Amino acid sequence: MLYELSVENFALIQGLSLPLSPGFNALTGETGAGKSLIVDAMALLTGGKANENLIRSGCNRCRVEGVFAAPYPDELYALLDGYWDEESPEDTLIVSRELSRGGRGVCRINGRAVNLSLLKQAGKLLINIHGQHEHMLLLEEDKQTQLLDSFGGDNQTAAKEATAAAFAAWQQAKSDLAAYENDKQGRSQRLDWLTYQIDEIENAGLRPGEEEELEEESQRLDHGEKLLQLSDQAHQALEAAGLNALHQAAANFRQAAAWDKQAAALSDRLESLYYEAEDCQREISSYRLGVNADPYRLEEVENRLAQIGRLKKKYGASVDDILHYLETAKEEQAALAETEISGPSLSAREEAAAQDYRHKAEYLSLLRQKTALMLGEAVTGELQKLAMPQAVFRVDLPSCPPGPGGMEKAQFMVCSNVGETFLPVAKVASGGELSRIVLGLKVVLCQLDQVPTLIFDEVDTGLSGRALDAVAERLAVVGRHTQTLVVSHGAVMAAAAGRQIHIRKEVIEGRTVVSAREQTGEARIEEIARMIAGNNITPTTRRQAKEMLAVWHNEAAENET
Repeated sequence: MLYELSVENFALIQGLSLPLSPGFNALTGETGAGKSLIVDAMALLTGGKANENLIRSGCNRCRVEGVFAAPYPDELYALLDGYWDEESPEDTLIVSRELSRGGRGVCRINGRAVNLSLLKQAGKLLINIHGQHEHMLLLEEDKQTQLLDSFGGDNQTAAKEATAAAFAAWQQAKSDLAAYENDKQGRSQRLDWLTYQIDEIENAGLRPGEEEELEEESQRLDHGEKLLQLSDQAHQALEAAGLNALHQAAANFRQAAAWDKQAAALSDRLESLYYEAEDCQREISSYRLGVNADPYRLEEVENRLAQIGRLKKKYGASVDDILHYLETAKEEQAALAETEISGPSLSAREEAAAQDYRHKAEYLSLLRQKTALMLGEAVTGELQKLAMPQAVFRVDLPSCPPGPGGMEKAQFMVCSNVGETFLPVAKVASGGELSRIVLGLKVVLCQLDQVPTLIFDEVDTGLSGRALDAVAERLAVVGRHTQTLVVSHGAVMAAAAGRQIHIRKEVIEGRTVVSAREQTGEARIEEIARMIAGNNITPTTRRQAKEMLAVWHNEAAENET
């Protein structure tokens, strides 16, 4: 429960410390006194939206702190593992939030800085605020379906999550199949084009280095006649003079070497030159035989080079590039062929995903039908306790297009009087009836989440007489199990509360300040008398206030015994 709330420089609140107790607490005060600011501060403390306008004029920062005491929901212990005070790990929990102008806010749990996400998660497990905004949300169909599923418990929540996952898988399968069908003609055209290109390149029979070889051969063929002429002249020159001269010179020095050792080296060199020249003459003869001056071969080579040139314009700057393109084209061709094969499998996957979704959605529908009956009976019971003895509440489940939330939606219906037709809750004409219906829903749903502190803002708006008494009684009952804070203008609500805190607005040193003070004894009687008669307080209204307090608290004592 919330043991104490401290607020500094928040809007019109300069400094406020608000001690709270278990059970039913009423926050009362005149219209505009600042009661809603207390609720806003609690909303900020539990992760609500923040902006600089919340900081009191003339101040640089504001701060809200809540001191909580056990017991707590089991989920909170797991969430805040490592954040508990070592001296009292399962007792006191201090949560604070600070806003600064032009800077980031700071959130803390037991003195340790935490991110806003963790603060929000913890806040939902500590305080549940039911204000006018939540009041209106209960009238929205999407919210009604969400509330129905929450009432169904973990099993129904899990079924809803499974249905949403199955719907997402089905939509993805549909998308994949549609993309396959839409692109079928484009894939077929691309496959035909790739097949043509692959055939063209493969039929050309290219090999690495071929173009360079052909260019060299083309040059030789183009100068074949000249090469023959030059090789003939070289052969004849060696034959005519070179070899005979070298042979004679070598013979001369072989003879000289017999008389002079220095001549031996020259003799060896001359013989070597002779044999080298003789070998060159033989190679020239062989080279000459290999020279091709055939114009037909030259034409073949030029045609082949032209073919390679045409392929280069299409597929790459070189033969290697063309061959690389060929491999890439084959890979794409294989992938497209595989895609064509996968068409039937995509269709089968879409059908299986649709069937899986239907099965999960139908199971969710069965759970919702059972839960709808249980919720209808529970809320009907609450309405009877809220001075609507003839009212019947039920939950209809009209069909809707398949979606992540299933194949139906929840619609809260009510029949307020015997013989009347059921109408959607949102169309109930009476504001007082609507308030009690919403309160009945809240009371039933609050029993599920085990949140230790419930806050009801203006829950008695539009109520009077027996209806107001009934609402006060139900909140008193809720307060016996859960700490309950009610913001109210009603004297009945104030008298029914175990603790009454008066919120007032006053001017101190030229500044408007909101303050809070617990009302006890005569001060409480005086405040309730004011709530009954306004400023026209008389001995009669004081007596009425005393009687109201006596009636409510004598009944509470009897109920406890």
